[in-house]
Amino acid sequence: MSADHSVDQKITICIDEILDTLGLSGKQALLTHLERNSGLRKDTILEDPELFRKVLGLVLGEQGADVFEAWIVKRLVSSFKLKQASNLTFAKTIKIIRTAEKE
Repeated sequence: MSADHSVDQKITICIDEILDTLGLSGKQALLTHLERNSGLRKDTILEDPELFRKVLGLVLGEQGADVFEAWIVKRLVSSFKLKQASNLTFAKTIKIIRTAEKE
């Protein structure tokens, strides 16, 4: 298993943990909507984090999506021991993690 694959797997686990807060049926409904309306599956979210955020906004409303994005970022910051910044987005956090892991 490559380091990049390992990092992406760890990021995906963090996302999954936050999505678990929706409950099993809520999580499944969100993932189904994501795949049907954007072509993203849980295992391809990292390929287009901006699209994932956009779909969250469509499903949960912008305020709900903001909350979920903040929870995901907080979980990633904690898991990867990053320095917390107030303007981190999901996409920026993934980029920071991937850059740091390559060094």
